[in-house]
Amino acid sequence: MLLNLILASFAALAVGVVPGWFWATLLRAPVDLAERAALSVAFSMALVPAVVLVPTRLLGLSVTLPVAVGSALAVFVAGLAAHLRFGAAKGTEGPLLPSPAVPLSTPALVPLVAALGLALGVMVGALPADAVLPAITGELAPTRSMVLVIALLVLAAGVLQLIFPRSSAETVEPASLLPAVSPMVRRVLLPAILLLVLARGYIGPILHDWPFMRGVDHYSHAVMANRMMDVGRIEPYLIYPPGFHTMTASISRLTGLDPLEIFPVLGPALLLLPALALYTLGTRLWGWGYGVAAAFFTVLLGGTYYYFNDAMYPNLVTSQFLLVMALASLVMVYRAPSARNGLSLAILGSAVVLYHPVASMYLAALLALVGLFFALPLLFRDRPRGLTLTLSLSLLGALSVAYAWHTYGLGSEFSKLLGGSGGETGEAVGMAVNTQAAYPEGFLIGTMVSQPVAWLGLLGAFLLVVTARDSFGMPVGMPAALAHLTVFLWAVLLFAGSRLTVTGFPQRFGRDLGVPLALLAALGLIAVLKSLGPGRRPAAVFAASAVVLLSLALAGTGAAQSLWWSSRPSIQMTITPAIAEAGRWLKENNEGGNIMISPHVNQVPSRMMLAMGDYSALQSFEYAQVLRPRDLPPTGPEPLMDVLRTVNNPTGERVTSVFEKYDVRYVVLYKNMPDRPTADYWRRFEARPDLYPAVFENRDVIIVSTG
Repeated sequence: MLLNLILASFAALAVGVVPGWFWATLLRAPVDLAERAALSVAFSMALVPAVVLVPTRLLGLSVTLPVAVGSALAVFVAGLAAHLRFGAAKGTEGPLLPSPAVPLSTPALVPLVAALGLALGVMVGALPADAVLPAITGELAPTRSMVLVIALLVLAAGVLQLIFPRSSAETVEPASLLPAVSPMVRRVLLPAILLLVLARGYIGPILHDWPFMRGVDHYSHAVMANRMMDVGRIEPYLIYPPGFHTMTASISRLTGLDPLEIFPVLGPALLLLPALALYTLGTRLWGWGYGVAAAFFTVLLGGTYYYFNDAMYPNLVTSQFLLVMALASLVMVYRAPSARNGLSLAILGSAVVLYHPVASMYLAALLALVGLFFALPLLFRDRPRGLTLTLSLSLLGALSVAYAWHTYGLGSEFSKLLGGSGGETGEAVGMAVNTQAAYPEGFLIGTMVSQPVAWLGLLGAFLLVVTARDSFGMPVGMPAALAHLTVFLWAVLLFAGSRLTVTGFPQRFGRDLGVPLALLAALGLIAVLKSLGPGRRPAAVFAASAVVLLSLALAGTGAAQSLWWSSRPSIQMTITPAIAEAGRWLKENNEGGNIMISPHVNQVPSRMMLAMGDYSALQSFEYAQVLRPRDLPPTGPEPLMDVLRTVNNPTGERVTSVFEKYDVRYVVLYKNMPDRPTADYWRRFEARPDLYPAVFENRDVIIVSTG
């Protein structure tokens, strides 16, 4: 595993960091090395797959070693040449609105003490908690009534801060602001947080998983990466954008490692991306301290770890990294409208479409609001800013359509709108509406978001409103107000989507809600810390001290519980050494054709064997799943029903024709699985060795030949 880690890390640097190194300084002026690293990764992830699309979509090639190396090299050389020709972007000194958090007034502190005290009581088990769903952060979830009580108390604190931003009996001098951080602390604090993030990702796999990997979705991602290497497209396995799998295929070509060997060593490192993105956005908005605090809060986010623990890597990369980096570029367009900032927004924003459809929906909804409420009015009030924003959004939209055209069959969708045939993507979207339940309130707040982030983030939302209101009187009034309103819309959009089943993906919205709340929680935390300044009455000092201690205790407890939980064995572990042995046999004996796999409680067992054997069909689903169109692959239900008919009656009249139709060489039958019950389909095949001779068998799997 150590050798795999070294090889994969160097390949990831070559494909995912180095190509965007000069683009980072060409289009933006990073404030420090951390922001430059984040920008380099973002531009690499945006541009390298886009370049790979040229030979794969236009020329019909696959992701070969020359294609992978040539694409990464082309992005790097183009960035270097443009950098030499046009020079680095001019630096924009300081954040958009330096240190906007103000000390909380005494009336606001009082209900906040009660709210944070109740939240801490739930977290440590001193108050009733709700264990409706299994935790993924170790944090106890508050009951629905407790969520309501704490939320009302935080709302009261926010409203009182809006009404009484500063008590008339108190004077808070500028000296009461947080003392300047020493250069030594500035140098080590962010790296320490990033090491904490890495520990959260790697400790569990090192202790329990390797050489395997927790999660179930990485089998699908392995199949899709293999298809990119074999034929240069993902269809008809799934309707999915190719960005993540193109990057995985490129790393695989450079190292010679299979995708299933890459994910265990690089998957945990993806947790760095949300931390770097929030650091970049927070620093650009308010300053270094806010960025560091936002990065720290990613250690507490259950939704972020859920994506990793379930191997939903494209979700994490897109909604929690590329989307955030695009918003940081949008902030720069607000502040300094220029061609470079506009191009940065267009490149990073459109890259979201290359990686995940749900995050693309977030982006489309948010930018539609930005265009309607900000871009159009600015065309009349501030023409340069409005024109830059409008042109950037137009270019972003054009690139997004180009990226999505092939994946989602947009030509067929337009044809259907005009009365023609086609439109599978639209039908798939329609099938998802109202088919997924929203998370219970306690689970959303206590697990997916984490209570410290939720309550400090809710407080930060009120402070954001105060800041947006007050910033109109400042020199950067309009840019700051636009940026703050955009962040507010982002948080509201995700919260609304997490509660409405009509979105089709309320649970995805809920997992991503923690990202904007982590940014707002940084604002809330620093406002709390500032409340301990001098010049306050004893009662105010007591209340402020209690709030500070409770806030730090909440954050510390949440981080400790999160790290403790991540060090435990994962419940998302489907494979065993015996199953892996069967997968190796399939790969070694893969001479073409397809395999058929017995269905067992969702599609994961079949996709696991497809990934290990380097196949992409046939998938198998249980009958109840076939009735839910939301989960079906684009091949439709008929192949899935053929699998069910065959495993239920392997001696039936249609079996031979099914094997010939799909060129089935082997039937793979599970006897035991570690995380779900198995049906005894294998006994029906074992009873007819004349028709189905066994070619491989161990404790968990039997593989039979079809003839």
